[in-house]
Amino acid sequence: MHEEVGSWLNIIVQHLPAWAAPYVNLGVITSWVVLGLVVVLAWRCTRNLKLVAQSGWQTIGEWAYQLATSFCEGLIGPGGERFAPLIGSLFIYILIMNLTGLVPGFVSPTASLNMTLALAITALVAVQYYGFRERGWRYLLHFVGEPWWLFPLMIPIHLIGEVARLLSLSIRLFGNIFGKEVVIGQILILLGTLLAMNRLSVVLRVPAVISSVAIGHVPLLLLGLLVSLIQALIFAMLTGVYIQGAIATEHETG
Repeated sequence: MHEEVGSWLNIIVQHLPAWAAPYVNLGVITSWVVLGLVVVLAWRCTRNLKLVAQSGWQTIGEWAYQLATSFCEGLIGPGGERFAPLIGSLFIYILIMNLTGLVPGFVSPTASLNMTLALAITALVAVQYYGFRERGWRYLLHFVGEPWWLFPLMIPIHLIGEVARLLSLSIRLFGNIFGKEVVIGQILILLGTLLAMNRLSVVLRVPAVISSVAIGHVPLLLLGLLVSLIQALIFAMLTGVYIQGAIATEHETG
């Protein structure tokens, strides 16, 4: 669907080699642009670091890092700051991708299930990695459950649970962002039709431009900002919860 949407990046899609066309679309290219933006921002915030911040960029970077560490410590517990780079990066990356759909000439990569599924796989692979790193082979006991002799039943149940997490992370993000874009698009089309018929401004007795901004663009922009922020926060929060469950010992979970 998004490949047909007008975008400044369509020129890149149209000049892709034939072998890349099935794998690279407008959403993928947009995600690369967002990734490049995140890398540039990270480089700018960490350039010429001083013991005491002497630039606004370093202040912003320190503020973002403190927020991420506080969030992870509150969610995971003592030592949670170790996971701030992963969870913070996911939050920033997803948030910017969510917001790109509000910029004229761009689409939200997270409105594609392929993108959200890739993000969910990345998050859950990280969860398994941290579980093994923190608990070693004992992490496998998480799948066996208690009592141990029920392992033929418990292992399939826990594996189904991991798949459910994957679907939950990917479909929730996809559904909300895709729905946001559809709703905003349909309302803007309706407003455009009313303005073209010169009825909205007549009813409200205000100029058409003012009525369009007041009734349509500003509330929709705020709605898009709110949905984008909440969905990025939920994805980051669930990733932290899954990591906390993976690294917790039997004593902590009991």
